[in-house]
Amino acid sequence: MARNPKDVILIAVLGVTGAGKTTFISKATGRTDLKIGHGLSSCTQDISVAHLEMQGKKIALIDTPGFDDTNKTDAEVLGLIATYMADTYAQDMLLSGIILLQPINTNRVQGSERKRTRLFEKVCGPGAFSKVIIATTMWSDLQSQSTGSQRVEERQNSKDFWGNMVNHGAKIVKHDNNPQSARKIINMVVSNAGKVVLQMQRELAQSDGQVSSTSAGRQLDSDLSETSSKLLAELQALQKESTGNMVSLREEIQELKEKLQHTENEKRTLKRSRASLEGPAAWISALAGVTSLAMVPLACVIL
Repeated sequence: MARNPKDVILIAVLGVTGAGKTTFISKATGRTDLKIGHGLSSCTQDISVAHLEMQGKKIALIDTPGFDDTNKTDAEVLGLIATYMADTYAQDMLLSGIILLQPINTNRVQGSERKRTRLFEKVCGPGAFSKVIIATTMWSDLQSQSTGSQRVEERQNSKDFWGNMVNHGAKIVKHDNNPQSARKIINMVVSNAGKVVLQMQRELAQSDGQVSSTSAGRQLDSDLSETSSKLLAELQALQKESTGNMVSLREEIQELKEKLQHTENEKRTLKRSRASLEGPAAWISALAGVTSLAMVPLACVIL
């Protein structure tokens, strides 16, 4: 007899592409058949569910596609996440926590990381920060552990990164990329009893699933507008420099035009997207553990 999905502890695993989400879930569950991406090539094309049992408790890990994905725009990824959130909220199947995987192997704090952190904050909302575990990854890529510790401290003390979440109860933990570490992090979520409604879930319910009307949608739109403005300024500057005979400049101008068009297309996608579900029965079956790993038929409808 299938278990009631409402009795299953639901934990979302989020992070940028390359943060190690699928690897983390593979370590936690002991599964070796999960397709794992390398570098910036993403293998998590849709949201999927993997199950495990700890201390007699049934747990479902929700594996999401990452932002900065190689095959999906951020607007499409946000739409997929929104669809999951809208439907599970409607079914009263709430998360018990969120594990945010954050690579620590970057040489410096980047603007894209700042934007992704802001977007994650808008998805969760301050009321859910106490249910967030920030798990740092990629420590084995560092020559010195002290370098990693310094990077963690820098982000932890900055309100532009993890500082705001930590001040509202989020926990930071090092993931050592082994099964024991993954299960320890999951147990931190399980021990912090209680369900949580994310800010984006409430906003989607209030806006009839309109992704662009949520705080996360507005944040992404603002980020895309900023990118468009910068690209347009670069394009106009290059066009003034171009004499019509400089091949390298013409190629650069064309590249900027394509990037600008891509960004504008993404803004239109975001504006028209609405969280929707093609098969609610599949979600309920997946979360109930009818299958140990179910690719969930989610869709973000473009009106």
